Amino acid sequence: MPCAAAQHQRFPKPRVSTAGLVGVWMDSPIVAVGDVANVASYGEETIDRLPPPTAPSVHQVYWCVGDFHAEALVKGTLHVASKRYLFASTFPGCRVLPDDPAALASRDKTRVWFLREEGEFLRPTFDWGTFPFLGLLAEWDTGAPLPPRERLGALLLTPLAVCDTTEAYAEDVWLVADIACELLGKAECVQRIRMLALEIPVLREPACHFLKGQLEVDCGTQR
Repeated sequence: MPCAAAQHQRFPKPRVSTAGLVGVWMDSPIVAVGDVANVASYGEETIDRLPPPTAPSVHQVYWCVGDFHAEALVKGTLHVASKRYLFASTFPGCRVLPDDPAALASRDKTRVWFLREEGEFLRPTFDWGTFPFLGLLAEWDTGAPLPPRERLGALLLTPLAVCDTTEAYAEDVWLVADIACELLGKAECVQRIRMLALEIPVLREPACHFLKGQLEVDCGTQR
């Protein structure tokens, strides 16, 4: 009987995307800080053709379920703090994190999940191909007490909360500053980015380019 039941298991349609961080942020109805625990197999499914850009030779989907525990809500509405999280993978094993303990995601202290609700489950905005969550290297309660939106915005503009080094952050500042400015508002965002440009020499050029290119503000101009 268990095998017969497994054959009739119903699965949602997997969603795949190659969108960057800003694209996933925009596409996500819910963004929440939290974690997934007690992950287990939910079943396997064979699909003739998976959504592109998945390789045509891939047909097996491994569905996994866990308990999502929310610490803070940044965007959208989450009806309960704890909910079942259902996700799909083209690899067996139901791994939320990479196997390599040295990988950056294995050292996250805060995870910001991109989510949507589907039926009884909480689902990733996209099952694979892009970010299921944004990992930060700082604790969620780092810094001054702020509401969740402003807190995330401030962390995104804290270089060592995002990357191991300020040099690495200088290459990625464009990836996170757009989201930070949406969360903080233009005036606060400009002020914080100007401080980064002033205080950290390696960030001066990329920070000033971001201000000019995205916000039409010069590093030394008050608006």
